[in-house]
Amino acid sequence: MQKWLLLFFTVLLCWIQAEAQVTYLDRPDLLQKVEVCLQNTYNFSFPQARSIQLELSNSTPGHPAPPFLEALIVYWENFPLSPSKEASKQFIDLMDQAIEIAQEYIKNDQTYIEGIFFDLFGRAFKAMFWADNEKAMKVVPDLGTMYRHTKEGFDLKEQFVEFYFSTGLYNYYIEAYPTAHPGYKPLVSFMHKGDRELGLEQLNYATNHTIFLRVESLLFMSLIQLNYENDIDSAVIYAERLIKEYPRNIYFQGLLTNIMLHQHRFESVRELLSEVSLQDDNYSKMICTLASAFMAEYEPGQENQAANGFLETIEMAEAIGPFANIYQAMGFMGLSRFYKRRGDESESEDYARKASRYTAYSFILEEK
Repeated sequence: MQKWLLLFFTVLLCWIQAEAQVTYLDRPDLLQKVEVCLQNTYNFSFPQARSIQLELSNSTPGHPAPPFLEALIVYWENFPLSPSKEASKQFIDLMDQAIEIAQEYIKNDQTYIEGIFFDLFGRAFKAMFWADNEKAMKVVPDLGTMYRHTKEGFDLKEQFVEFYFSTGLYNYYIEAYPTAHPGYKPLVSFMHKGDRELGLEQLNYATNHTIFLRVESLLFMSLIQLNYENDIDSAVIYAERLIKEYPRNIYFQGLLTNIMLHQHRFESVRELLSEVSLQDDNYSKMICTLASAFMAEYEPGQENQAANGFLETIEMAEAIGPFANIYQAMGFMGLSRFYKRRGDESESEDYARKASRYTAYSFILEEK
């Protein structure tokens, strides 16, 4: 009798474990909920996002997706999220929880692909958080695992389309970054070779076919066009897609505003600012202050008003922290242009040097 009971409970435990390791890959109903949850998250509709995340957590409690999604909600709900904010610990803990579950998924052939995905991107989003807050050393412990999983993703992308993002990102940056920063060439010389053009194709494919990483794909395509391809017209296309789909996201609002300012599309900027100005947060106020100063610069007799706005932008950006570095750069470049027009070359060059400490974007540093 005891042996029978032992066998029964052993089988029961195995069944429970198998049930816990549900897969999303063959569940369109679950993936649709993920898509709606992320749409609400990136559009700053957090109550709706949390409601769907809770449904997924209750229906698939042993899957890494629910803590992963909750971590993203925490991240954007507290944007810009800095290590000094209490929510940063919650974000890291949730991503770690997703990683821990993912490692169990990796052990099972049925859920291996999802295990690799959530292990990789749980670490990747933590890395993004630390890098954006200028704490790159915090990323080091995860680099080896991320590199191995990224290489595995090359072969998994046809089975799980989300890997088109990591594959495209790797193919592009492993070639583009050392070209822009030659000092890194020895470091990457022993790594898997990439393909710059193929990387762009794969990232563009990801913008239209992924669910979990659709937004990241659009964002990186815009940033790549700005920082490496020097193609501001292509960059704005992806930024406009982000705003069209997620009009309430303050980071995307700022990105599109900054690009259109440097295209001198001031009427389009004013239309966008009519929405931004309704938001009562410091990041949105900084966007409006910078945009107003930039546009005033090109109005006759408004030079001093523009200079004051650039100074105010710099102060606001400094208070926000590294997430606002690009606004500090734009403020400093605005002052550089102000003093150049006044014939003070020394002061102008000093502010231009300060701007270059905060950004490498040529479209900002070369604005005339």
